[in-house]
Amino acid sequence: MNAKDWTVCLIEPNRFEAKIILDLLQNAGVDKVRVIEDAAEALELLELYNANIVLTAFDLGGGQDAAAWTKTFRRNRKLANRKASIFVTSGAFSRAMAEQCRHAGCNALIGKPISGKVLLATINKVLTNPRPFIDAEGYVGPCRRAGIVTAGAPKSRRKADAEKKSAPAATLQSIVEALTLAAVQACADPKKVDACESALKPLQAYAVNAGDAPLMRACAALSLLLSNKNIRAEAAREALEACVNGMVQMTSMGSDQGDARDAIAESVRQAVGRAAVRRAA
Repeated sequence: MNAKDWTVCLIEPNRFEAKIILDLLQNAGVDKVRVIEDAAEALELLELYNANIVLTAFDLGGGQDAAAWTKTFRRNRKLANRKASIFVTSGAFSRAMAEQCRHAGCNALIGKPISGKVLLATINKVLTNPRPFIDAEGYVGPCRRAGIVTAGAPKSRRKADAEKKSAPAATLQSIVEALTLAAVQACADPKKVDACESALKPLQAYAVNAGDAPLMRACAALSLLLSNKNIRAEAAREALEACVNGMVQMTSMGSDQGDARDAIAESVRQAVGRAAVRRAA
């Protein structure tokens, strides 16, 4: 399904997380997106806004979670789009949460931090393999027998968490250096792009935690570039170098240089956009 055919409602109380996801969607070509911070307002909006995709954080604030919200959404017969695919995002991914979301009627659970590759692949997987919709007294939602789609298996995430605990705390400088090294290796050998994606995640997480909007936009652009396999190799290398060079500059600048950092983030976004139109033969 073409991303331009997606109509998305994004429910995310954290405006920095919302900005990252919005950038990922827009960079992928999605132009119909509404962003809502309040879960109750989202239900009201969806009575009028015919979204076929709902992206919601698991923690919606005020003691409400996405599982409870999904149950309310699925059972609201005022909504013509209550069969919309629901994707839940969370940084506290667990099997118990996945089961909770499955029984609530969600389609997929995606772990944070989110990369463009994982987000787009998960949405496409759900949309291209739709499950029968069950509307019964005890359950409303996609058939639960096949389970819920997950991105970022709990086992691998627990292993990653354990490794983080045993490793010394990374500094911003070390994170940028690791990304730069991974980018150099990816330029020399495109098969090593996965290592570059892994190196990007800590920087993306730093940008979110710091509320660094320009850096978040640059991270979103790079994530989209790494997930696009249809770009010519030469164009991909040029864009990758532009992205990493831009990030190095941004992280070396002070917070008082906001205009300059915004300009660099825009140049990174444009570099990825130019590369995207140079498709492989």
